[in-house]
Amino acid sequence: MDPVSIAMWRLIVAGLALMAYLAVRGHLRLRRMTRPMWVRAALTGGFTAVFEVTFFSAISLSSVGLSTLIAIGSAPVFVALYDWATSRLTPPPLTIGALILALVGVGLLLGGSLDGGRNAVVGALLALTTGISFAAVSVVNRRQIPGLPPVLLTGVGFTLGGLMLVPFAVLAGLDVATDMVGWSLVLLMGVVMTGFAYIAYLSGLVTVPPFVATIVALLEPLIAAVLGAIIFSEVLGLSGILGGVILGTAVVLLRPQRDAPAPVREAPTMVD
Repeated sequence: MDPVSIAMWRLIVAGLALMAYLAVRGHLRLRRMTRPMWVRAALTGGFTAVFEVTFFSAISLSSVGLSTLIAIGSAPVFVALYDWATSRLTPPPLTIGALILALVGVGLLLGGSLDGGRNAVVGALLALTTGISFAAVSVVNRRQIPGLPPVLLTGVGFTLGGLMLVPFAVLAGLDVATDMVGWSLVLLMGVVMTGFAYIAYLSGLVTVPPFVATIVALLEPLIAAVLGAIIFSEVLGLSGILGGVILGTAVVLLRPQRDAPAPVREAPTMVD
């Protein structure tokens, strides 16, 4: 399938599956959605559609390693730049240090697959667009709208995003799976790898800042490398193992500091 068709099917399958789940439970109440809810869902679906199309296009033009490093690695940088431009707030030094460590770790982890591919420049630009769109999804969902839980947001948003891609998929040829194996992969990618994954991510944004969330998302290539070693007997090598350790260290540095003592206030002075 071409990248546009892959993105379209992933989003439509994910969105319809989640809305069917809500309908079975009696929680699909579209008539109660307000204008801000529809706008939030449309923005989430639209930015995710851009993310999916540009990422798969970048891979086809460049390489998996380089596209992943640029796309996933640039997202927290774009979030930080947005926060600085809108509020003049810069992340704490510890968080910036964790980002640098994470990028170094990802670079070492993917070091063996960072070749440019047949069209590295265009692929890199598309991967940067992927990073911007992923950052946009995180920033848009910084604050939850009351009455719009992540499951409803993801279901409606992804359905809208998939429908937005239909005209572009038709122009590109609209590839369709032709057998049970193909449709099984479409359902797996749509329901599990897209629907459930984004429910988890959007739920996490309720309590985790977007900048931190996008850094933690850098664990994606680490998990992929570990699964590749387990399932396909791929060899990580010394640089890959070192990169994984550095990346894991960066995420540990971002753990919530819940054991800090509460500030002590002096008792008010009694005056006669």
